[in-house]
Amino acid sequence: MKTPVIVFTFTFLTVFSVIAQEDNLISENTLSNEEVVKMRSMELPTYRGGIEAMHTFVHEEIKYPELAFNQGVEGVVMVNFRISKEGKILNPYISKSIHPALDQEALRLVKDMPNWTPALQNGEPQEVAYQLPIRFALTN
Repeated sequence: MKTPVIVFTFTFLTVFSVIAQEDNLISENTLSNEEVVKMRSMELPTYRGGIEAMHTFVHEEIKYPELAFNQGVEGVVMVNFRISKEGKILNPYISKSIHPALDQEALRLVKDMPNWTPALQNGEPQEVAYQLPIRFALTN
């Protein structure tokens, strides 16, 4: 019998190489050298309590959707969002879909996360874009 396993892939936890500029996201390829240096000197946002606390939250809160389980669907859902200067999660959306039920569960999880510690640059909080992969897997 297959059992659901939800793996939170810490190794792929990444901050986009983008900055906010008048509500537009700009890739690192279009930035000046000065802007790239500025971005790279930023302290990244962190989940309050660290990776282990995030791991605990994910494993306690996420549920494998019955429809996807019954259909044997598994894979990685990528959720993109912004972390505000106050550490709030803003505008989460699915950037890589594998199944509507898994996408919906991944979005619900991210929306239910507590506030993060925001990114800092020169001691000042910064809003940044973030991408979080969540792997849904079935084991025998």
